[in-house]
Amino acid sequence: MQPPFPCPVATWRNDTYEAISPSRPELSVAGKTVVIIGAGGGIGQETALAFAAAGASDIALLGRTETTLTETASKIKAASKCLPVIHVADITNEADLDKAAATIGKWHVFVICCGWCPAPSPLVSSGVGDWWEGYEVNVKGTLLAAKTFLPTAHRPNAAFLAVISDVSFMPAAHLPGLSSYISANLAKAKIFEFLAAENPDVFVATMHPGMVDTDNFRRSGATPEGLPMDTDLSLNMWPVRLPAHFLVWLASPEAAFLRGRCASANWDVEELKAQRVKYTDSLFMSFGSKGLP
Repeated sequence: MQPPFPCPVATWRNDTYEAISPSRPELSVAGKTVVIIGAGGGIGQETALAFAAAGASDIALLGRTETTLTETASKIKAASKCLPVIHVADITNEADLDKAAATIGKWHVFVICCGWCPAPSPLVSSGVGDWWEGYEVNVKGTLLAAKTFLPTAHRPNAAFLAVISDVSFMPAAHLPGLSSYISANLAKAKIFEFLAAENPDVFVATMHPGMVDTDNFRRSGATPEGLPMDTDLSLNMWPVRLPAHFLVWLASPEAAFLRGRCASANWDVEELKAQRVKYTDSLFMSFGSKGLP
């Protein structure tokens, strides 16, 4: 379809397609260990299934709720030969992450799929605790995950990835009440740019997941009606399959030109690859002040 928002490609994807299919041999993660935080549902669960379909030998499922992680593990076992391992862990709890990292050991792909959108509220009337929760999960959680797990990355062919919000692209005037969520996601994206600069032997990048109906989407006050959602909900299609498969592609050598950058799951990857020079020779799709030369 035609892009509903400004973007660098002509083709806007709403569902998975062959170029990002986990079954493509070029995207195989056979023999590799994949770690996913936020694996209990939504994008995280579908991402775990996607990497299992791509041949991962070991998948570590991290999240706060054992029952939802068990559900993800059951789905993986039913669909693949991979034997996932569950680690009940809160991304904001350093002890939880240390314990999981010590058990997992070396890893090849690490994905942060969890995030938190506080209830929308004007900044000055927000409850400080609720507003700050967005920073606890999205910023402190990113810091702790990086400090805990990057030392055990299987260098030089590891990928450290994260999902950040699509709406962080948009002007603040379009998003009243979402100051915590948007500013925390921008900070998260900038942290990943630093991680890319400071870890040249690890591939680091972020991804906007597209317009998908998740818990955070609902907490933001948004509803699917009238928005360019990524699937036809009336058909009960897989609403998070597109970002999950895009993450499998992002972890592959084909996406190497996106080091330190952000891309949207909606953007056609063949067209992105044709524009790789825009990413490698400029600050395209990095975050900073507008207007500077």
